[in-house]
Amino acid sequence: MTPLILSLTLTAPAQPPIYTPGVQLAPGVRLQPQVTPFPTYRPPVVVVPVPVPVYPVYPTYPVVPNVPNAVTLSEFSRFFTPTPGRHSVWVVHPVTRQAVQVNFTLPGGRLQEFEVDRRTIRFEFRGGQRVEIDFRTNGTVRVEYDR
Repeated sequence: MTPLILSLTLTAPAQPPIYTPGVQLAPGVRLQPQVTPFPTYRPPVVVVPVPVPVYPVYPTYPVVPNVPNAVTLSEFSRFFTPTPGRHSVWVVHPVTRQAVQVNFTLPGGRLQEFEVDRRTIRFEFRGGQRVEIDFRTNGTVRVEYDR
């Protein structure tokens, strides 16, 4: 079967159209249109509740601040290498036992003495240069430079 014949057979109507001749009314006869009234009964509207999604409640945990590891003064005296330049070290304050950040600058030159006491750190360099870090009883840190 060629595509042309196939398309004609598929588009052709299955039965020939039916011809109905028009209706002629006798003179003086009028047609009344038939009106179908709507039914008075209406079915009730049923409201179906939609379930509200319940999301799981996860427990909240307190946010712990990111506190760096602080060293005690005895650990500082064992592990710190005094090199010239700027230093920033987290140290456990010997009075308050809180971590404090100590920023200090060491001068260039030969180190003569490096001493750590209960509440002080002292660096003495050749030529009279000195850096002293004092941990005060109110929780603050004082860095003093003698040049």
